[in-house]
Amino acid sequence: MNLNKLDYGHLTKNISQMIRKNPFISVFSCGKSEEGRDILCLKFGKGDRKIFLNGAHHSLEWITASLLLSYTNDFAAFLKKEEDFYGYNILDLYKKATFYVVPMVNPDGVELVINGIDKLNDNYSKVKMALGKNKLGKVWQANINGVDLNHNYDAMFYEGKESIKKLGINMPSPTKYSGAFPFSESETRAIKNLCEKENFDVTVAFHSQGEAIYWSYNGKGFSDKAERLAKVSGYKLITPNGTDSYSGFKDWMIEKFNVPSFTVEVGKGVNPIKFSGFEKIKIDNYKLINECCYI
Repeated sequence: MNLNKLDYGHLTKNISQMIRKNPFISVFSCGKSEEGRDILCLKFGKGDRKIFLNGAHHSLEWITASLLLSYTNDFAAFLKKEEDFYGYNILDLYKKATFYVVPMVNPDGVELVINGIDKLNDNYSKVKMALGKNKLGKVWQANINGVDLNHNYDAMFYEGKESIKKLGINMPSPTKYSGAFPFSESETRAIKNLCEKENFDVTVAFHSQGEAIYWSYNGKGFSDKAERLAKVSGYKLITPNGTDSYSGFKDWMIEKFNVPSFTVEVGKGVNPIKFSGFEKIKIDNYKLINECCYI
């Protein structure tokens, strides 16, 4: 399984191969991207505890999709052998929890930064206008509309919009622009619908970089559970401030559902972070994901 520079085509190919080999893993589309790509969700496990993992809200952070695809594939391999999975009993994990995994929330954005955009694409002019003189593969974190999906959730949305406006961002942009209104984008609506349907017990949104866990929102959070995730992963706990304090997925989950929800920043470096650090990212975050079954 080639996970370096994981674009949408390689994601779908890898998923197809994985579910053929592992019939206990299912896949479904929880919605469509703005350009019509399926936002794919993997499901496995038999437990009552529902755990939702998602990655690649941000285009340059495609390595988080690689992480979640790798976790699912390795979980299946260890389950077949009934071997301990990074210090955890694999059968216990399988019986205790049902995992829902959306590796790539923003497939259009990932396609942009990895493969570029053709001049014949209907969105070419819109992307070029938002991009300005910047390079796609260096700065673009948004979806195809120039909306930062992790600022598009309904959690102090308009306060966040005002905070971001102070940075000079009030229109489609490679990063930070929150959109016209909460859930204006089809990608965030897909995630919203999934969460409202399934009522998850724990959620984790994976981003890069910093080796950190953001665990609170507007004075609310689950510090004891965050400390357990920090202990097993070696990541530091951080309280959000500034524009990071508003309208993110984790923020919305805490506000609307009051369930343990975390933003995990994997790896170190400058986005897109180097794939050479992937093995350490796996070790740190496999343990973190496993621990979610018990917090």
